[in-house]
Amino acid sequence: VTGKHVRLERLAQDHFPDLWENMGSHQDLWTWWPDGPYETREEHDKMLSEFMEFLKDDLTVWTIILVSGPKQGKGVGLALGLSEHRDSHRIGELGLFFGPDLQATRAGTEVPYLVTDLLFKGNHRRVGWKTNSLNKQSTNAAKRYGFVHEGTFRQDQINKGRSRDTAFFCVLDSEWPLCKAAFEKWLEDENFDEQQRQKRNLQEIRESLK
Repeated sequence: VTGKHVRLERLAQDHFPDLWENMGSHQDLWTWWPDGPYETREEHDKMLSEFMEFLKDDLTVWTIILVSGPKQGKGVGLALGLSEHRDSHRIGELGLFFGPDLQATRAGTEVPYLVTDLLFKGNHRRVGWKTNSLNKQSTNAAKRYGFVHEGTFRQDQINKGRSRDTAFFCVLDSEWPLCKAAFEKWLEDENFDEQQRQKRNLQEIRESLK
């Protein structure tokens, strides 16, 4: 899957060196992840290898590869598309793990657009997003992308020895056309000035299209 700023490739071992350099070695990124951080590349690669072994037909993991800029062709993050076991209900879920090169960038915004669109093209009725309720970067991103907060499961998990409340968000198939159109408008070159600053934010564009 190739967009204007990123290409999504199925996670493979030849991606591991880039992912360690551009994601895994940044220990501050692992605060909200169930595992990590990793002290060595060997530990990181072992985790990715085990991750690949457990991949099922209902879970796809892509390496996010930049298609332009100084790190063109490099893997800089992971995207996950999950189809829940309740296949007859057609429920999907989106997961993201961004290295610094994707954070607060046009490329980083293109990733959820591409993955969510893939999930809806796969005949899902809803696509979910769940995160630690304390992870404000993630909860704010979900709202920015157009996912609706549906509630919080208290004491839902224990993550690294700490109780986790899980915030749930989703977008429905009936809501996706508006969200998709807003993503596409926001990603247009015309929405950015010469310094690559956005002229209108994603929420403003989405509201204007209603």
